[in-house]
Amino acid sequence: MGEIMLENFVLLLFIVVLIGSIVLKISLVLALLANLIIFIIYCLIKGHKLKESLNFVYQGFSTCKLMLFIFLLIGMITGTWRACGTISYIIYNAVKIISPKYFYVGIFLFNATVSLLTGSSFGTSSTAGIISMTLSYAINMNPYFSAGAIISGCFVGDRTSPMSTSALLIATITKTDFYNNIKNMIKTSIIPIILTIITFQILNLNSLGTIHNVDLTSIKSDFNFNIILAIPAILIIILAMFKVPLKYNMGLSIIIAISLAYFFQNMSLNQILRSALLGYINENADKSINGGGVISMAKAILIVGISSGYFGIFKNTDLLKSIKLTVNSLYKKFPQLFVMEILSIIIACFSSNQTLSIMLTYEMSRENIEDKEKLALNLSNSALLNSMFIPWNISGRIPIDTISAPIGGIYFSFYNIYMILVNTLADIWANKKHH
Repeated sequence: MGEIMLENFVLLLFIVVLIGSIVLKISLVLALLANLIIFIIYCLIKGHKLKESLNFVYQGFSTCKLMLFIFLLIGMITGTWRACGTISYIIYNAVKIISPKYFYVGIFLFNATVSLLTGSSFGTSSTAGIISMTLSYAINMNPYFSAGAIISGCFVGDRTSPMSTSALLIATITKTDFYNNIKNMIKTSIIPIILTIITFQILNLNSLGTIHNVDLTSIKSDFNFNIILAIPAILIIILAMFKVPLKYNMGLSIIIAISLAYFFQNMSLNQILRSALLGYINENADKSINGGGVISMAKAILIVGISSGYFGIFKNTDLLKSIKLTVNSLYKKFPQLFVMEILSIIIACFSSNQTLSIMLTYEMSRENIEDKEKLALNLSNSALLNSMFIPWNISGRIPIDTISAPIGGIYFSFYNIYMILVNTLADIWANKKHH
């Protein structure tokens, strides 16, 4: 009983520190670092030596090294695309044909299409998402609704794309057929997508956005415009269709953007490097064009780097043991998906990223759900989606920071909301009929 009390106390302290940081507006990075220290102290109390405890942290960090590298590439893309004129060119042409009356639905469908092709919410937010949000600011649309539409679109592909690593992870750990899972996911997403489109269009009815707020001449005057400026963006989509790994896909896009900035925009290598690392800055340009760079991802990289260390501690200690005992009892009383929703939200608070949320939710649920296909579908309707709603979880934090939108925008991701709500209610109804 004493051990369970210790684990519960540590987990409660973890939550208090996180909530406290939000209420007191203290840096989330400092809060996560403080919690990592708390977890290490817990390991020492449990009899693990300091070197062993730090090794647990390193084991967790090792699982996310590739992810951290992708974040660096995302930062470089956001800077180099701005520097070479890719974002300005697409915005210049999009503004001339877009109708503010259908703006939120339009960017939802645009990002959904790109995410279905790339299979990555991070990849989509760093490309189509940046373009959409920059356009939103340019024509004076609501940044919260715009962010919600973008994130919604990002998660359509993150869940149902044949190139989604999250969907592949679910199929792998549940030992189910990948393409059959995709088919089941698509079936259960039809109603939520329709509701999402309706909701965003209702929000669009009284929009004050107008293309007249955009100085098209100003956007164009800072660059040599040519259709070839769209190549870095188009290439991302084309290579994704051929299933080229995201790191190589992004790397090639960055190289082309650098080449365009140097040869076509006559920027010096020093200016290009500065844009890639510190973001593009042109005081004469529209403010919505400036930004990006690796520095824009610094906070996200620190969040991931610190929180990934948690998983090593979870894996090598009994810190989550009391939660698992509670979960087993809940499965005996309530519908399966309902329990997984609650469970995965709790786990998302601790794991701080989608991959670990999926894996830990699966680990705590697999003994309670015999139907593997049902387990796979439940994971896609819970852990894959709702980790996005935790402000410090990188699932939603990275996309929202990448597109430079307010963090509150994650709560307007109606696709995620309707996916969870509709499928949970359907599961509760099926459970009632079964009993």
